[in-house]
Amino acid sequence: MQLSSRAVAFAAALLLPALALAQDPPPGWLYQLSTSNPDAVSTGQTLFSTTFVADNSNEFISFAFREVPAFWALDDTSVVLGSDITNTNLLVDPGFEDATVGQNVPTGWGRWIQPVDTTAIGVVVSNSTPGGCGNDVATHGGSQFWCDGSVQGYDAVYQQLSLTVGETYNISWYLGHSTGAAPSAPGIDMLVYATDTLPLGTQNFGTPEPASIALAGFGLLVLAGLRSRRR
Repeated sequence: MQLSSRAVAFAAALLLPALALAQDPPPGWLYQLSTSNPDAVSTGQTLFSTTFVADNSNEFISFAFREVPAFWALDDTSVVLGSDITNTNLLVDPGFEDATVGQNVPTGWGRWIQPVDTTAIGVVVSNSTPGGCGNDVATHGGSQFWCDGSVQGYDAVYQQLSLTVGETYNISWYLGHSTGAAPSAPGIDMLVYATDTLPLGTQNFGTPEPASIALAGFGLLVLAGLRSRRR
């Protein structure tokens, strides 16, 4: 169905304020989807990967998102030593199955965000409670995944890993998109970081308390409000 010029103008009016306030991504990314593979994302979960050589014995591996006006879905992440024939995943709870639905700092993970924006921040969802990701995005495996629609600043989940300096590591992740639109900076973007510290200009939200009851309730309220706003 072709959109009328009035409908296009209305959609632009809704998006332009958010795009005008869109921040540049924190420096130092290893992989940027909107430039590396701009046409690859669909509503289904698609496998992506990249590699890096560790230059520090402790590095922060981050998956960062910004989305206007829909949501990213992240699942089954992996960091593996390139020479490890056992393919041992170094990440804790890589598919977010140990978290509580509604948790916005997943169990075993940390979270950072650019402090300019806390709208539609990421949250753990499930196939039965998909939040802003809706029913057109499902998990790659298990029943839970990370759903993120941060609007202005970048929002990320991360883990700090003990690595061997000079060794090559492989990062992989499954990524879906709630509308199937191709990512296009500055409004739609996804990045991966492998850094000695958290990226410059970001705010660390730390790790969750056990069960994260308060965070779970807050995350569900944010998603419910955002879905109403975007409709």
